[in-house]
Amino acid sequence: MINRKSYLQVLLVVGLFFSACKPTVPVEVIQPDDMEDLLYDYYVAQNITGDSRDGNDYRTKYNYGLVFKKHGVTEAEFDSSLVYYYNHIEDLYKIYESVQARLSDEALELGASVGDVERYMKRSLSGDTMDIWMGHRHHLFFPQPPYNIFQFTQKADTACRANDSYLLTFGSSFLVQSGSRSATALLSVIYENDSVITKSISVPLSGTANLNIPECSLRAKEFRGYFYMPKRQGADNVNDMCLYLANHIQLMRFHRPDDNKKDSVSVDKEKDSITVSKELKRELPSPSSKRDSLSPKPELNAKPITKEK
Repeated sequence: MINRKSYLQVLLVVGLFFSACKPTVPVEVIQPDDMEDLLYDYYVAQNITGDSRDGNDYRTKYNYGLVFKKHGVTEAEFDSSLVYYYNHIEDLYKIYESVQARLSDEALELGASVGDVERYMKRSLSGDTMDIWMGHRHHLFFPQPPYNIFQFTQKADTACRANDSYLLTFGSSFLVQSGSRSATALLSVIYENDSVITKSISVPLSGTANLNIPECSLRAKEFRGYFYMPKRQGADNVNDMCLYLANHIQLMRFHRPDDNKKDSVSVDKEKDSITVSKELKRELPSPSSKRDSLSPKPELNAKPITKEK
């Protein structure tokens, strides 16, 4: 009994030791839960202020000052806490994911930011349109490697066919303390003969971004692309907060509207031709003339542009 009790005491001491060694946020730094609430209000204040790249203008500083006052912190404490979280990116990532989830929930409650998604989802019921994105729907970026780029490669499924068009659509938002804000998105579609169509854009400061790949006479076999946030530019303060979020990512596949109609018409014509052939055998053309009349004509400009920006 004594040995067992001693063994349990040793386990308890070891457990307390390792829990004490677990890294925690220093007391002088704004704690994660408090930082989440502060960043949420900071984002709302930024949207009220509008697109102001100068963090020193009166309206911007006034709105941010109200946020700091509400949470009982100074701008200096906020800045020093950001420096800490920038050096602990994983912690900042978790905080911002929670902030974005709250913002998304609020947008849904207000009936905003879901129009495009609903429009595509309703069309997908017919089978003509489908969201084929297979990756994560949300990605957060910081202006420093390796957190400033996300690359993706995705094989085309068997439902993709010739004459399809594609649309990469996503929400775009920045949370920037001051200075420049920029990011780039690119989508490439690789086709059966290894030809490629590529589109890229500088993402908007807020709202929905779209990358459209037009229809092609060949079948797609692979999709590639990336989201990229460059490092801070010139006079930008590297310690100032600069975050970019790409969210609600969708890769829409569109079948050409008249493809299904053509299929149904061809079936009807085939049925009619069978009926006619039984009743009017003598009026059918000779095999040689039939072959000439039905021989396929060469298609012009059938291959896609090798590269398009």
